[in-house]
Amino acid sequence: MPSVLRLEEVTKVYPGPPEVTALVDIDLAIAPGELLAVMGPSGSGKSTLLNVMGALDRVTRGTVEIDAADIATLSDRELSGLRSHKIGFVFQDFFLIEGLDATANVAEGLVYRGMRRRERRDRAVAALERVGLGRRLTHRPNQLSGGERQRVAIARALVGEPSIVFADEPTGNLDSQTSEEIAHLFTSLNAEGATMVVITHEHDLAARFPRIVELQDGRVVGDRVR
Repeated sequence: MPSVLRLEEVTKVYPGPPEVTALVDIDLAIAPGELLAVMGPSGSGKSTLLNVMGALDRVTRGTVEIDAADIATLSDRELSGLRSHKIGFVFQDFFLIEGLDATANVAEGLVYRGMRRRERRDRAVAALERVGLGRRLTHRPNQLSGGERQRVAIARALVGEPSIVFADEPTGNLDSQTSEEIAHLFTSLNAEGATMVVITHEHDLAARFPRIVELQDGRVVGDRVR
């Protein structure tokens, strides 16, 4: 089966002074339908790896392929199009637009798809219902709990049916009970077919997922499947 994402001998060096090598010879392949956690201590390279996997940053050496497309061959405009159509992002701080309700926030993820407003809204409603927020469609972010806001962010990431979703410390601002609910949501969405990569330092969250990739000093030091 072809990989949704493939990294081969990926190295990322930030020029100095002093020069900083953030990733070293990373080999990683993610198949359609996988759910995995990327773990590591602060400074291990998790954020840099996220940026590379999500086509937010170009590598110094190596190959990054998303749906078999070598992103090194793409222009900045083509990369933006790839991110818009192939990748979904969920962040720790939600990044919702305060003046818009939940439906409009999710529909924003489809603005550059050339869809009519009604179709964007219909898809947004379906995505919110998928994450259990069918009764919060018209609520604005300040009327939602932290867990509900994260569910809106997850719905926004999923609404365009991307090939892969990256979640960066998605439970970092949530209490333990809400974190458990979000972890359960990820496993449920994955069971429905979503391919998801969760960047986290939380062992309890990572332990819920079938595959764990461990980073240390910019290198993969563990890759295990339960």
